Amino acid sequence: MAYYEHAPEYGAYILMMLCYFIFSWVIIVLGAYINREALIKNPSFGEIPHGKKVFLKKWAPWLLIGLLLWSFSTFKLTDYYLSTYSFEMTGTHFTASSLLEDMKSNERYRFDVEGIQKLGIPHYGLLKGYKLQDSVREGLITKRVGQIVILQGYPLVPVVKLYIYEVNGRQVKSLRTAYIFFPQSPGGRLSAIFNFPFEMFFWQAGGGPGA
Repeated sequence: MAYYEHAPEYGAYILMMLCYFIFSWVIIVLGAYINREALIKNPSFGEIPHGKKVFLKKWAPWLLIGLLLWSFSTFKLTDYYLSTYSFEMTGTHFTASSLLEDMKSNERYRFDVEGIQKLGIPHYGLLKGYKLQDSVREGLITKRVGQIVILQGYPLVPVVKLYIYEVNGRQVKSLRTAYIFFPQSPGGRLSAIFNFPFEMFFWQAGGGPGA
């Protein structure tokens, strides 16, 4: 059974879905459209600066806002799914040292910090750790997740990287990595990576477009 107390509010989830699939790139395209005239010289307004540099200067704020929203929504949507199927998780951090300190101080689950450090850990970005723990029965087959995962978000890029640590008891034994990037559905991609149905609000795996 998923930990629905860790799941997001319905409205927050829908908002992040809209930001990820629609709003982010619409902001970028709209900014380019609004400022398109900066590329064209108008004989009636010869004194007004124009050209590629002028266009890029005017478009840059739109591009920056769109990319920031895109990268954040990619991270947050993936976080929503991982949190819903996690027994325990850390807060969000920007450096590996603060993330590891959070893991060490966790009172509900003793993360194998030394093992994680030996296998490798991301050093920067939006970082959050999870202890996945859940099972679901599909016919005669019971599927389980029990890995430790560190999620790494990148600034200005709609991509996240997953550091997936296989666990034996309390100790991590191996590491593999995977990526989620636009236009992939975070829920659908996680389901494929872990061979486990990551669902939200009892929807089919993926919980949104592109699943």
